[in-house]
Amino acid sequence: MGAVYALTRRHDHRYMARLPGSRRLDAILNAVVPLFAVIFAGFIAGKTRVLAEEWVRGLNVFVFTFAMPPMLFRLMATTDVTAIGEWSFVAGFFYSEVLVFTAGAVLGGLLFRQRFAEMTMQGFGSCFSNGVLLALPLLIGLFGEKGATPAVLLFTLDVLLFSIVTMMLEIARSGDRPGGGWRAVRQSLRAMLKNPILMSTLLGILWGIAGLPLPDLVDKSFGFIGQAGPPSALFALGATLAYRRVTGSVGPAAMMVIFKLFIHPAVTFVILAYVVGADPFWVQAAVIFAACPVGANVYVFAQHYGISVTAASAGILAATGLSLLTVTGLLILYPPIGV
Repeated sequence: MGAVYALTRRHDHRYMARLPGSRRLDAILNAVVPLFAVIFAGFIAGKTRVLAEEWVRGLNVFVFTFAMPPMLFRLMATTDVTAIGEWSFVAGFFYSEVLVFTAGAVLGGLLFRQRFAEMTMQGFGSCFSNGVLLALPLLIGLFGEKGATPAVLLFTLDVLLFSIVTMMLEIARSGDRPGGGWRAVRQSLRAMLKNPILMSTLLGILWGIAGLPLPDLVDKSFGFIGQAGPPSALFALGATLAYRRVTGSVGPAAMMVIFKLFIHPAVTFVILAYVVGADPFWVQAAVIFAACPVGANVYVFAQHYGISVTAASAGILAATGLSLLTVTGLLILYPPIGV
């Protein structure tokens, strides 16, 4: 992690805020384009079958089970989130997620006559950002180590959002069968316990709150393997997208992309800047997080439940490709500001 942070320090937002327009644009592009270049490299590796699909699955297992969890645990274990004092920021972001989720689900039901389960997936894809694979590396690239703090705080919301989506989908699948509600709760808890990203984040939060020291051996080991997390995650994202089906469900996928790349960051900005009144740095970090494309877990949920699979695939692929332009445009219009 230390090496990653050292490489990204030069993109600190105080530095970019002092730059004239042309140099500021160069700094933004230097922070954003390399991330998408790694995604593109992974996509080419998948499309040309240099990486077979089973190898891509193995790479994803490495990222989600062995690289990202140690990085996130180490980050949270050395951060007392209760001392950050930005829980109004977290609440404001969650409120914006709920609004976008509800609007996406309801509009999907009205326009495409979706059933309850499909509406749930439409809402999920409209508000769930690719936080671990893209938002975290992007915020670190833009703001240095400080950028990881809001990203990790927002990861904690994944626990709640995943729980809500899982229960809604389990209720839809259970229907009127006896015990369907309890089954949904059990499935939700089981899904959270099996998610290494969420569990490492939660355990790290608890460790940091307890104020326990992180042994040097653990700190260095987790830091060493954690350096592989962001670049491996971006490469795995590109390779995974290369194997996704994108035919069919054009309407729901297009609406998912519009909500995710444009409506979600706009709603987040209004809520945090004018309703919550959060600090400008936290507002911008949240808007960038919200502007990131549809998260890969939307496809994971869709495939697991057999609901809106092609819409989720097409939405993730299109949103990820377009986000190079939309995120860059956002940072040009709303450049990183000083602390």
